[in-house]
Order: sequence, then C-alpha cells, then structure tokens
Amino acid sequence: MQLTLLLIALALFNFTSSENETILSSLISAIEKATLFLKNEYQEFNLDGVVGFKLLLEQVKGTMERWAMKKELYFYWLRLKRLENTLTSLTKKATYFAKQSDPQYFNDFRDLLTDSFWILPSSWNHTNPELVYLLLEDSQVFSEFFSDKCIILLLGTRNDQGESCVVSSPCRRKMTKSGYTDYLLSHQLLYFIVGKMKGCTRNLFTQDAPYYTNMFCANMMKKNVEIEYNGFPKLQQDLFMENIMLCGLSGFLDFYKLRWMNEIISWQDSTSGCFDIAENFTTSSVIEKEKQSPKRVKRREKKVSERCLCHKTSVAVGALGGFLYSFQLGISYINNHW
Repeated sequence: MQLTLLLIALALFNFTSSENETILSSLISAIEKATLFLKNEYQEFNLDGVVGFKLLLEQVKGTMERWAMKKELYFYWLRLKRLENTLTSLTKKATYFAKQSDPQYFNDFRDLLTDSFWILPSSWNHTNPELVYLLLEDSQVFSEFFSDKCIILLLGTRNDQGESCVVSSPCRRKMTKSGYTDYLLSHQLLYFIVGKMKGCTRNLFTQDAPYYTNMFCANMMKKNVEIEYNGFPKLQQDLFMENIMLCGLSGFLDFYKLRWMNEIISWQDSTSGCFDIAENFTTSSVIEKEKQSPKRVKRREKKVSERCLCHKTSVAVGALGGFLYSFQLGISYINNHW
C-alpha cells in the first residue's frame, strides 16, 4: 500500500528541486515563527498549549532521523537541529509554568508532556468515504468533563494503585458511538490515540482500533472538506487544524494536502508567529458561542498577548509538524489533487 502510493506520487508529480525547496522552506519558516512565539510567551502557556509543541518536537526529531543520510537536505537538517534544541529547552520551561498555573489539570494530563509519549506513524492509510455516517441530534452529546474523565482513566493519573488503561462502560459506549461531529468527534479519536500511546492492550485498542479510527477520520475528512467549501470560517480554523493533527498522527496521509498546508500558513500572524482570533470577535464572545453549541468541546483555550490563542497555535504546530514529517515520503504533494 505504502509503496503503491509512493509510485503514484512519483508518476503524477514531477516537482523541480527549486519547487520542493520553496515548499519546504515555507513550512519550516512557519514552524520557526511559531516557536519564536513560544519563546516569547512560554510563561503564559497552559498544558493544552504546550502539548502541540511537544508533539512538534517529536515530529522534528522523526524528520531528522529520515533526513540524516540525505546530503541534499543537509541545510534543512541543520535548521531542524537548531529547532530541536530550541524546542527542547522551551517545552521544558513552558511545562514548568503550565504546572504552576493549574496543578490538578497538569497532574491529570502530565503524561502527554513526557518525552516518550508521542509515537509517530510508521505506515500510512487513506480515509474511506463509505464510513461517513449520519449525524446524531444535539441531545446525544457528551460533556468536556466526561471526555476528560475517560482519558484520565486511560492515563491512570488519578488511580491510587497506578492502574492505567481502565475502560468504563459509559466511556466505551460514548467513545465508540457513531454520529458525532466537530470536537466531540476529535475527542473520540483522541481517546483511541491516548490508548495507543499509553500501550493499552485491551481489544478496544488493538482489534477494534483500526475500525474506529477509520470511521472517525473519514468523518473528520468530510468536516474538513465542508470547512474548505465554506471558505475556512475563522471560528472553524481551530477544528480544521485539530482534525489534521489527530488524523495525521493516526496515519491518514490524505489530510496532508498541499493546499491545506498553504492555507494554514496564511493564517499565521507574521509578526508574533501565533494563530489568533477573528478581528470582530473577543475571546469572551468566542467562548460564549462555544457554550451555546455543545458540539464545540475543545481543549482549554487561553488568550496570550492581545489576540494570540494557545490552543489554536498548539494544533497549528501539531498539524504543520505532520506536514513536515510526511514531506520526506513525497506524500505532501499527491493529495493536492485528490
């Protein structure tokens, strides 16, 4: 499967060296700008803001491993090496302040910031449109508190015996139920990702996981296509990038469309390097709109400086890091026309 996709990519696209370098340089520059934002604001980041940069650090390392023997990429490898050193230092500093700002929340999700937690894809898949389902009514949704509790049971951070990978019946029902969309859907996928990263061996995370991750990402792809069709509304940009980050991390290469990468980069503030809120919305108005729509259950957002958003910047770097990690396989281009 992986070899076939690579051969198709080579047959369909014949990028010159200069075109490749322009794309790669633009991508790395965007990541460097976002890292500069972290450097200037790391004391203000909450845990959810740091997670994306921690994932980015692993994506940078993974990319460097694949580029180590490629002389033609040595200049870019050096840029990534500097980036790795900077991210390593900054994520440690940001982690310290995230712990101080909310000790209980930090304790619950601390595993997400450990060095060995995030495992990058070793093989690639493609979403299946046949798995797109009909949506449930709003009365069927679950709360952010419920989602957090289910993930905490997997992490085992509130268990006196240190037992992890605990799956309660309510969590199993909700986290495997079809019909959800938006952040509820991405939280379902995150639940399975955490189970995989934690090394859970229950059938839910071994035998059943491929089916559910395929179903979730098929519907997340449908949502992203809708967002693109509607002109990338400002309030849906965060969700759009979160879907790319999570499904890319799950090995679905068709989320790495070149036009989507360019669109994301265009949203970045050129001065601060962050990803920000709409000009006609205040942070409070954004939060109020999210309360009115129970489908919008995302991780904790925090405004930094005048208009920069931690969670939005976090998912942006997680998504862009995925584009970087997939770049050396030649798959960032093929999906531009699929």
